[in-house]
Amino acid sequence: MSQPSYPHDHGSVHQNHVHQQAVPTQGLSVLAWPAWLRVLAVLPVVLVLWLAVTWANEGAALW
Repeated sequence: MSQPSYPHDHGSVHQNHVHQQAVPTQGLSVLAWPAWLRVLAVLPVVLVLWLAVTWANEGAALW
């Protein structure tokens, strides 16, 4: 969880400003990945499921 931003004074040299904590985006969510990397992550699962359905339907007859 990020910390709330707050105004504070650094003295007469700096103006008052708001600090915000930077939240690292790496590893937080798959949705933060680039699209090509998400496709590569899902592709093996889709391939295995497709092969499983094909294998299961080998002996099935159309009705």
